Amino acid sequence: MAVIAHAEVHHLAVPQPHPIRSSYGSALDVLGVVVVRVTDTDGRVGEGWTNVIGGGGASVASFLSTELVPLVIGTDPAQVRDLWQRMFMHSLSRGRKGVPMYAISALDIAVWDLRAKTATQPLHAHLGSVISEVPVYGDGCWVSLSHDELRAAAEAYAARDFWGVKLKVGADLDDAVRRVEIVRDVVGPSGRVMVDANQRYDLLTTRRFAAAITDLDVTWLEEPLLADSIHDYSRLHGTIGVPIAAGENEYSRYGFRELLEHGAVDILQPDAHRMGGITEFMRVLALADTWNIPVAPHTSWELHSQLVCCGTTALVVEYYEWLPEDFFAVRPEITNGFAAVSQTPGTGVSIDPASFEKYKVAP
Repeated sequence: MAVIAHAEVHHLAVPQPHPIRSSYGSALDVLGVVVVRVTDTDGRVGEGWTNVIGGGGASVASFLSTELVPLVIGTDPAQVRDLWQRMFMHSLSRGRKGVPMYAISALDIAVWDLRAKTATQPLHAHLGSVISEVPVYGDGCWVSLSHDELRAAAEAYAARDFWGVKLKVGADLDDAVRRVEIVRDVVGPSGRVMVDANQRYDLLTTRRFAAAITDLDVTWLEEPLLADSIHDYSRLHGTIGVPIAAGENEYSRYGFRELLEHGAVDILQPDAHRMGGITEFMRVLALADTWNIPVAPHTSWELHSQLVCCGTTALVVEYYEWLPEDFFAVRPEITNGFAAVSQTPGTGVSIDPASFEKYKVAP
């Protein structure tokens, strides 16, 4: 039996060609990426990573190196769920959300990659896939874009036959409504428009905004309220003419269970890089199947397209241009608005070795 013999952690920083401003005004000019590679006693390598937006990559890398890597050395990757539980319990006193869960996510993904490679199966087949391709929608229409830039970005996605286009909106409701109108005009009456408020509004403001865009046929309104205000989401849900999506800032299956039990959302948006990796993602996918609620994961279409194809309520994956194409050695292809489900053993995603030097953050 091969066991994990070695693990290495890489902290990378990838400059963004067009610095982004969020709805709160914070800037993102560099994306943090923390990668962990595990090697078993037969020389097979599993790779996992997490994206850290807005700083904090050093903390995630440190937690991985000092707290989690020692737990995996000598363990059997086939026992990945037991390993996840050990990491989770080990991290409880340091935080059930945030940095520890980002770190657990990256390592869990690496172990699943190794496990599927050991079985010489694509990860989706190893997990039990039900579809062969996954639709993709385009995101990246930030509030920092001018109206003309927004139109151009939406047109570029529409030209690629993407499932739909998502835009960000800010505090100025007149401007927010105008932005939704622009994207609706680009995609036409049959296209899909999603709107992301990035937790910018309170309950009353959300009601006003939802009323103003009801006639624009929005597919979902994403995270209008603070992510922790689940009771407010419950009060909002079903009272406005726009479906509600949330979940990118939930960690582990327990947070998603709360969203479902409170009847807070119409669409779940788990992020395997944040909420506990593939182990927890699959548990949330099972919850969604049980509650018959659509799943549209947050970011990282490269990995999520290989996971949502295992769920019966999977809807679509989100395309961002966070990482340049040459950052990866292998990743799925997008054709006519669909991401192909990889047939490569493992996750079907690997980072180019040159990226470890090119984007390395000095310790």
